[in-house]
Amino acid sequence: MSGTDVALIVVAALLVPLAGVLAGMEAALVRVSRARVEEMERGGDRRAARLLVVLADLPRHTNLLLLLRLVCETLATVLVAQAVIDWLGPHWSAVAFTVGVMVVVSYVLVGVGPRTLGRQHPYTVARATAGVVHGLGRVLGPLASLLILVGNAITPGRGFREGPFATEAELRELVDLAEQRGVVEHGERDMIHSVFELGDTIAREVMVPRTEVV
Repeated sequence: MSGTDVALIVVAALLVPLAGVLAGMEAALVRVSRARVEEMERGGDRRAARLLVVLADLPRHTNLLLLLRLVCETLATVLVAQAVIDWLGPHWSAVAFTVGVMVVVSYVLVGVGPRTLGRQHPYTVARATAGVVHGLGRVLGPLASLLILVGNAITPGRGFREGPFATEAELRELVDLAEQRGVVEHGERDMIHSVFELGDTIAREVMVPRTEVV
């Protein structure tokens, strides 16, 4: 293995943890409560004030973090593939080796570890990285928005202006999971679900006709 191949491996080894950091930041942002962050700001927490700026346009920042994470993972895979092909030759074994290694590395160092930390300590992670996220959003935010527009243009049907990365179904699943873990009561869970169902309810389904009012 040549010195160039070693350099490619080193760069890939730096990109994978960076992708993990981005994944942890994204996981933390979607877990924080705006009301609690506002309470922290009133208590004099300056980092909470920066976090509120990020939460004011949460979809744009989470979409950007997703984009950057994909760039890091893809670039790391390409660099490792090039080094392995130079080492083993252009054979299927080189491709299989690269796929196996990168799937395991990405799953552990990007998909599991950082996301777990982000969800376990959302406020600590989100406040610590709010300034970085806000800066990235100002510089690269338009690029993520442009890619979402391109995706919506080539996708059949009506697209999502802010990206399809946080859906109602996912929020419902989080509420159900919170009930299973005892965070919310069964009645509270039904109340939250009724909020989602209210937007799909037709007025005549809940209103009593005037002629039937006694």
